[in-house]
Amino acid sequence: MRPNGTKRLLAAGRPALGLFVSSASPLAAEVVGGLGFDWALIDLQHGENNLGNLSGMLQAVSATPATPFVRVPVNDPTLIGRALDLGAYGIVVPLVNTPAEAEAAARAAKYPPRGARSWGPIRGALYGGADYFAAADEELSLFVMLETAEAIGNARDILVTPGIDGCYVGLNDLSISLGLAPEGGGGASLPAPLEEAVEGVLAACRETGKVAGIQLYDADAATRRIRQGFRFVGLGTELRVLRGALTGMLGAVER
Repeated sequence: MRPNGTKRLLAAGRPALGLFVSSASPLAAEVVGGLGFDWALIDLQHGENNLGNLSGMLQAVSATPATPFVRVPVNDPTLIGRALDLGAYGIVVPLVNTPAEAEAAARAAKYPPRGARSWGPIRGALYGGADYFAAADEELSLFVMLETAEAIGNARDILVTPGIDGCYVGLNDLSISLGLAPEGGGGASLPAPLEEAVEGVLAACRETGKVAGIQLYDADAATRRIRQGFRFVGLGTELRVLRGALTGMLGAVER
């Protein structure tokens, strides 16, 4: 089966950097995947994308060296299975708050006897290879998002779930859950309650041997969090980067 480059980086203890693709543009996805990011994630939760255009988006990423990931909109076995069948090599599941929800995600992503995923990788096997069934459960990645106070309290019990590779901290929803405004500073310096929650997630990852991931917005924040112990690191979305670059360019023009 085609190797999961991101999973191998993380297993070696190295950071894997990626970007979320929010627009429904295969060209944008291909550009992101070709820039040198280790992974590119097609976002079905907050972006323009849906199951109707997901195949084309994954094909675009697959034309690049980046590992194709998908964030499903909800923890639903049909959506997780469909994303994998269309060629996702990694799944990110939002708003996982309990061990039971983590177990549901793992069952959806794994074939029997570990899980309950139905056979039918219409494009997944085409991209992955002839031995897809034998190797998929080990080769594909599954991350659950810890982004509420409840999830932070259950972090260790969530992460010990077999089949879960690691977690992904969503700072915006976690901020709201803790009674704060959405985190907009990039993640380099956080309010004390948010920083304490982040440390709790890292401690749970160390205890369980799972990968700690986090969504950030700039290089300084990424550097700090990698040094802190995070390895699956997102640098925002292509639209946020585009907006920031164009705003800076426009403001720098003398007219």
